[in-house]
Amino acid sequence: MSNQIEKVIVIGGGGNIGPFIIDELQNAGFEVAVLSRTSSSSVFPPNVVVHRTNYGEASLIEIFRGFDAVVSAVATFSTDQQKTIIDAAVHAGIKRFLPSEYGIDSSLSQFAEALSFESVKKQETVEYLKGKESTQMSWTALCVGAFFDWVLKVGGGLMGWDIPARKATIYDSGNQPYEATNVRQIGRAVAGILKHPKETENKYVYVNSFTLTQNQVLAAIERESGERFQVTRMTTTELRDEGYRNVEEGNLGLGFPQVVSSAIYGYGGLNNFSASKELANALLQLPEERLEETIEEVLKERDVPLQRRT
Repeated sequence: MSNQIEKVIVIGGGGNIGPFIIDELQNAGFEVAVLSRTSSSSVFPPNVVVHRTNYGEASLIEIFRGFDAVVSAVATFSTDQQKTIIDAAVHAGIKRFLPSEYGIDSSLSQFAEALSFESVKKQETVEYLKGKESTQMSWTALCVGAFFDWVLKVGGGLMGWDIPARKATIYDSGNQPYEATNVRQIGRAVAGILKHPKETENKYVYVNSFTLTQNQVLAAIERESGERFQVTRMTTTELRDEGYRNVEEGNLGLGFPQVVSSAIYGYGGLNNFSASKELANALLQLPEERLEETIEEVLKERDVPLQRRT
């Protein structure tokens, strides 16, 4: 059986990174379709075929037939659905499955301690995929760190950034290196993986746009905007503990991002994979990105005037 991948179906295409994955797959020449829940109101580009499903296995098998790869970008708390999707993909003859990873390094043993309510689903999904390696279907788990430009654009204090209010929270010293990837770069990485199926088979793949620190980001924002930000300080342990309290009180929408942010910024040693793992940027032919250009784009979108250069 040929390893070549031509037809790809994306699950979760209406989420935070889904549209960029779809766009970059198309830019790379793949024939792309989307799988969407029957009740979903998500809207997709007119040149993308949308398959509706109730996520029953029989429905999924019928839809998946004829496709070469499944790219899952489902929300974190829907990842337990992936076992049914994986079984259907195997039965339908899918060659490559990308589970919904796209974050910090879930292959590490300490992942379970740092993110106890997320870790079991993600790690169990990869273990389940490993159990399918004797079939025709292989897998790739993509680690990207933080969604860098998306986080800054969302703002509202997410990961400590509130650009419209000119406020920032710096955790610990602010000098801990962490990995971050722009959302379009994530889309390019997915396309690159499917363009290099042999080199990316049955493994974790690591990419980024930047390895940087919070203090470097703050300095770049202040430099490009010409404004000083009001800075609050907190530890990642305090952030994590506050997040878990919010989760226990039922405020998942606030608590979950807090716990994830604590891990991104260094708690548990989960998000500095460029120091110990080989990045696949060159293999996947990802462009080198510049922090200043990304910050400029973010500031423009948030209607923050840029510092004039003489």
